[in-house]
Amino acid sequence: MADLIWLHEGALRRTHPVFAMADKGAQALFIWDHDRFAAGHIGVRRQLFIYETLAELDVDIYEGDAAGMLPRLIAACGADRLLVPASPDPVLVKQIAEIRQAMPAVTVDLVEDTPFVTLDREPDLARFFRYWNKARKSAMRPHGV
Repeated sequence: MADLIWLHEGALRRTHPVFAMADKGAQALFIWDHDRFAAGHIGVRRQLFIYETLAELDVDIYEGDAAGMLPRLIAACGADRLLVPASPDPVLVKQIAEIRQAMPAVTVDLVEDTPFVTLDREPDLARFFRYWNKARKSAMRPHGV
């Protein structure tokens, strides 16, 4: 059997750990979901950036709803494991749950990424300005360290 990598707009780089976890030759794909972009207020310029990045990554792009398309794509390629970059996005979390329910024989692994910034303690997220004042010192350094 084979691995399948499902990329989303929060993990568009070849150095993401999801690629290291996959079997050699694993197919990577992105599902272009117009409704998801609209719901997430992802504008035309951001969509263009996403598309250009995907073209550089040599990723297969499919159009439609991920929860509806992924089971068919998994079956078509004979994958027994789906690797997905972890995300706190509630829409992605819901879609992953739907895929797990639709295909219980397929292992769905969420792959964590290195955080953009590392803080000494839990941030005060009541106001972004206070958070940014604490985070910017390490965010602008190479590798967030």
